[in-house]
Amino acid sequence: MESKLNTFIFILIISLGFFLRFYNLNFENFWIDETITFWIGNPEFSISQSFQYHKSIEQVPFFFNFLIKIYFKILGYNFEISRYLPALLSSLSIISVSYINKEISNDKSYIFTSFLIAINIYLISYAQELRLYSTLFFLISLTIYFSFKFENKDKLIFFYLYNIFLLLTSLIHPFGLIIYFAMIISELKFFQKNDKFILKKIIAYTFSALFILIYYFIQLNESYLTPIWIETIDIKFFTNLFFSNFFGSRIMGLIYLITFITLTVKFFRSFNKNKKLFFLLSIFVLSYLLPLIYGVLFKPILVPRYIIFIIIPTIVIISHFIFKLNRLKRNLVLTFLILITFLNLTTEQTFKQFYKERVSYKHDFEGALKKISTSEINNYSISIDIEQKKLSKAWEASIRNYIKFIINENNLNLSRVVYSNELKNSWVICIHDLNQNKCDKIFKNRLKTVKLNRIDLIRIP
Repeated sequence: MESKLNTFIFILIISLGFFLRFYNLNFENFWIDETITFWIGNPEFSISQSFQYHKSIEQVPFFFNFLIKIYFKILGYNFEISRYLPALLSSLSIISVSYINKEISNDKSYIFTSFLIAINIYLISYAQELRLYSTLFFLISLTIYFSFKFENKDKLIFFYLYNIFLLLTSLIHPFGLIIYFAMIISELKFFQKNDKFILKKIIAYTFSALFILIYYFIQLNESYLTPIWIETIDIKFFTNLFFSNFFGSRIMGLIYLITFITLTVKFFRSFNKNKKLFFLLSIFVLSYLLPLIYGVLFKPILVPRYIIFIIIPTIVIISHFIFKLNRLKRNLVLTFLILITFLNLTTEQTFKQFYKERVSYKHDFEGALKKISTSEINNYSISIDIEQKKLSKAWEASIRNYIKFIINENNLNLSRVVYSNELKNSWVICIHDLNQNKCDKIFKNRLKTVKLNRIDLIRIP
């Protein structure tokens, strides 16, 4: 009876996670970064064309955009279906991370893990974006799961599966290599001379290393190594380690960080005895350590979304060790974390949208175009003024591609004109992010300005 109840609760939590990720999935327009993925993924482009467009603007490897290209090729090229893939993979991650927990625990902690993953606001937010981070999270969760499955079952099928996903993880983003390094460190620490798979492991890890080196060399892009937009880590970072991003607020971040550190210190010996726990802790440590070292030696490269997968070891370790506490402490901690996490969710738009009008935070392209279509002038132009001039053409192409779909979807009668300082009798769509937030300073002779979310509409006489 208890087993059936646990299964029912687990399914209920998974259903909640799916619902929160898919509900109002397309309420907001694309972020400008999403327009890049949508543009590069156009199935009408050859793979070579898409790769060249990718290199002209992207700061991540081509693999995810290639997957999106295949996705559009199968289901059709439409922005309305584009977010279904990341939303689906993010939803499936609830199951995969919960099963990671089941591979190291023989209790009900996997249910708590599923709850924390299902209503994690950071994961929900990225599930509703056409970017690679939900896919990265899912692939890493499968890598860890099959690694643990192999450790428990000692079967070749699981060895091959975790190596395949380890390779895919490394290909989708350079930070996926952290999992590779954590795996190597774990293998070295728990090395056994009588390991019957030792030769297979050496061959697999060597092959992966060579393949990854060739892969990154072929599409070598300086922006992978020296992104100029990432800010230097300041002292505040060390007070929460991005946990305020990962768990919704500074208070929530501190609660989870303190809980994680307390349980890790209390049960520290367990990490030296258990390879799976050590692997999880290695991922956590290396996710901060390696990017910080790189930032000191070269340029800063650490931002929260690049290490979104750190939520996996954090939540699994917390869940696992809470259930190692005595009954009273366990129930108190569980009750507190469940209550505070759910209350935090009620402050987010993901929850508020059920009882009040949802607020949009992304670029209001559709609102801008509809505003132009109802005016006496239907000409529009796009203003892009960024420091990296060589990126301007790619940005304009991606924005124009997205706008074209919105116009067709809404049957708007609009005409695009080429942007210039001599522009007359038109509307200018000035995107804040692509004009260094200087939309107020262009075209002093404007007739009027319409302020929309992250966009200014400027009427030129």
